[in-house]
Amino acid sequence: MSDVIQKNQYLHNLLRHIENNISEHIDTELLLSIGFVSSPKLYRDFYNLTGHSVKEYIRKRRLSNALALIKASDMELTDIAFHCGYSSYLTLWRAIKQTLGVAPSEYKDGTTYYFFPPSSGEQLQSVTISNSVIPQTQRMLYYNTKLTNIENIAVKTFLQVFPNYNGRIFGRNGKQKGNRFCYELYLSDTETDYSKLELFGFELEETMSCFSSIFATSSVRNDELKINAAWDYLYSEWLHNSMFEYSDEPYFEEYIIKNGKPDKLKLYLPIRKRSEDIKITLIGNPKLRFITARAKGYNAEKIASQTVVNAISKHSPYIVESSKELFLHKGENSYTCGVQINSELLIEEDENITNSITEHNNYLVLESSVMGDYDRYADMLFSFARDSGMDVDRKGIFAVYNTEKGIDNVSIEMYCPVKIVIK
Repeated sequence: MSDVIQKNQYLHNLLRHIENNISEHIDTELLLSIGFVSSPKLYRDFYNLTGHSVKEYIRKRRLSNALALIKASDMELTDIAFHCGYSSYLTLWRAIKQTLGVAPSEYKDGTTYYFFPPSSGEQLQSVTISNSVIPQTQRMLYYNTKLTNIENIAVKTFLQVFPNYNGRIFGRNGKQKGNRFCYELYLSDTETDYSKLELFGFELEETMSCFSSIFATSSVRNDELKINAAWDYLYSEWLHNSMFEYSDEPYFEEYIIKNGKPDKLKLYLPIRKRSEDIKITLIGNPKLRFITARAKGYNAEKIASQTVVNAISKHSPYIVESSKELFLHKGENSYTCGVQINSELLIEEDENITNSITEHNNYLVLESSVMGDYDRYADMLFSFARDSGMDVDRKGIFAVYNTEKGIDNVSIEMYCPVKIVIK
């Protein structure tokens, strides 16, 4: 059994124990005995999995449960406090005031919902949170007309030119120039003359100063599929459940060289503490307009996206170039993709292309600065709506992705139509 699987199992058992006893006093010694681990290891593993300390995780889960009851039931605050593990009415009142800045009565009558979901306990790979330093580096841009495997070609070419290089090698995706794709190398040995690399598709750029940041780091074998899966896990799974968000610092991949070849990569995802947890709000019909296309079967998302882009380009190409809000709805075996528009623009419809507008009277809207997994957010929003006493139509859930801050910093709004709100 692998270390990750063993760690998954004991953390899964620990999280299940916390969830089953969330309204009771949770004994730290009992948590240690569940995993047969020391206190430092428990807190380190738990923090790296969830992005929260054990105490902070328990505090947020209790508060989330209490606030759901405040919204969806007629229970007295004193009864809710004891039901959710608070020592008194006043303790819960203070927790709500400190976290949300409003009194419990204001929260009950307001349109904003606080929700902190339980962690799934699944960890696909090890993640470590630490303050790391990216050293001063020489930046090199590598260009190639082929995108596939460009990072390995760049590193391989560099090592062929400098076979005895002993410095550290970092990399990240660069901006495409014309029909040439780009991968950037950052080399810690800044004293070396790298000018001869210009004969092999590289362009010499400025020296980058060293900087320190909090990173979520993870190591992975140098395999393109595993690397993509690792980045997807960091962005969509781990970051989504943690108390962190993506910061404005650049991400990096560090190449670990063995026998003259890149053997492993260490991924550096820059993070900062999230200013607020996932926000859920009840709103009236926002009357959003979209032009969408639907496709079924294999590669449906890509086909639907290309179909809507082609259709809009024929009528109003400027919309494709300027639009920053993208629509996505997942069906059982289909995808509907689209572009949000702010005008009364209508294009000719066919069996795939549709002009649509939101039509329900009320929506629950989940907002997050983290581009998490669609299904995970949809499950979260649907479960929250049911727990809050609302009747919802899961098939009507859709997402709007905002790319205004760039493809590496996409935010999401998930909309869930609410049929009946029970007070």
